[in-house]
Amino acid sequence: MPRRSSVLLLAILLLTTAGCIRAKPGARCNSTDWGENGTHVMRCVGGRWKIVMTRQQAIDALVALSEAAKKPPVGDVVRPLDLGPANLPNTADPSVFVENGVSYVFSTSTYQHVPVATMSDIDAPLAMYRTTEAMPGTPPWARSAEIWAPSVAKIGGRYVMFFAAHRSGVPDSKSDQCVGRALATSPAGPYSPDPVPVTCGTNGGGALDPSVFIGPDGSATLLVAMGGSNVNIWSIPLDGAADPSGPAAAILKREQPWQDWFIENPAMFFDGSTYLLAYSAGHWETGDYLTGIARCASPAGPCTDRPSGPWLSSTNGRAGPGGLEFFVGADGAPRVAFHSYAAGDIGPVGKRSTHIRRFFTDPWPRLP
Repeated sequence: MPRRSSVLLLAILLLTTAGCIRAKPGARCNSTDWGENGTHVMRCVGGRWKIVMTRQQAIDALVALSEAAKKPPVGDVVRPLDLGPANLPNTADPSVFVENGVSYVFSTSTYQHVPVATMSDIDAPLAMYRTTEAMPGTPPWARSAEIWAPSVAKIGGRYVMFFAAHRSGVPDSKSDQCVGRALATSPAGPYSPDPVPVTCGTNGGGALDPSVFIGPDGSATLLVAMGGSNVNIWSIPLDGAADPSGPAAAILKREQPWQDWFIENPAMFFDGSTYLLAYSAGHWETGDYLTGIARCASPAGPCTDRPSGPWLSSTNGRAGPGGLEFFVGADGAPRVAFHSYAAGDIGPVGKRSTHIRRFFTDPWPRLP
């Protein structure tokens, strides 16, 4: 919006909140001031009062202007020329929880509902880990045993897993994704699922790909992807019992030309000043899957996206990087976990492998 229009709109909004001339649409006027009748904002045009917008539209515009002013500059990223070796085969949508020097890598269903790989050294060779079942039971509300994008955190002294599954008994099978919760007394489980989902979305399009973010102040936020519109990434505050403590807030919408079909798999990292938001874009079962990154003022937004393109994309023998999660290793160093395909070997089952990479933000997000 041009600066002149922004200033003009802001003037209208300020006048509507401070009080304007009481006016009636179509009535004669001779004024340069703004008019209003309690429901609409008007201006004197050609000697008569003419409606410009509703009062609610003026309030909404003021909120939008205020939010836009809070958005941090997106900055830049360093796009890697190489995604690096794949550390864990047949491991998709990874998330890593670290405690007492041990790393627990949770992932989407394979031959187990929720596989968890336990490692004493996250950078060790493939032979140095073992995989067990983190959640043996199927959620009572789910129509299948398929679980994807699990995310684990310790909240209120309990180990909490959020995950996505298909809900039974819905009229539209294309919008049956919901986010559930499960609890355990140890990091690797076993986790026991709640009897009902946490959220099934706000736009009738389902909810999926949860990610728990623990902020620098210790507060917990649940990030989820939601369908039903082009506003896909949402933020839900959690209380000390890992229950939602407020309404979901929309923080990122699909609007860039390179964001094909859908954006999902949100994950957040605090870089010391602002909040980095990573997400996946496109069709997950193809080599065209991408990882984007935005910058947010808070876990609830507002966020600034990058119109210039994604952060990670297919390169040097690896294809379709997505499902990225941030974590801090046992050594205190930030890392990312994400999956990709071997170029030329792409398919929906068993083809994705997980990468574990160091992660830097000095001054732009980059992988070494």
